[in-house]
Amino acid sequence: MRAALAVFLFGLAACAAQEPLPSGVAAGAQTYRALCAVCHGPQGKGDGPLVAELDAPPDDLTGIAARNGGVFPHAQVIARIHGYPGQFDVMPDYGPIFAGPTTRWRDPETGAVIETPRALVDLASYLASIQKT
Repeated sequence: MRAALAVFLFGLAACAAQEPLPSGVAAGAQTYRALCAVCHGPQGKGDGPLVAELDAPPDDLTGIAARNGGVFPHAQVIARIHGYPGQFDVMPDYGPIFAGPTTRWRDPETGAVIETPRALVDLASYLASIQKT
């Protein structure tokens, strides 16, 4: 099932990559709808249509900041989405999908400037915008 899901999501991303994307939160919302909503749900609450097929329930993405003392951890979110070895038992490997254009991004927590795929920065910006207050 995971392999089929990964192929499906990769196909969606490949189709979406054919058209120029807006930048910022709007682009992140578009990427979220194409890649994440199927598991995490349209509002990011962990209630996507594939939930019953998953081994573990997806996180409620609207509570990331609340689970982190009220601070949205941009760098951790970007790293989680982009992926590291051993993480893909839960989420598909999106690393190759986010291999497109990069931007210089300043980590709000550390001030470090990091060359980062623009799509990841945009997706993290969107996720930051949907946090419960």
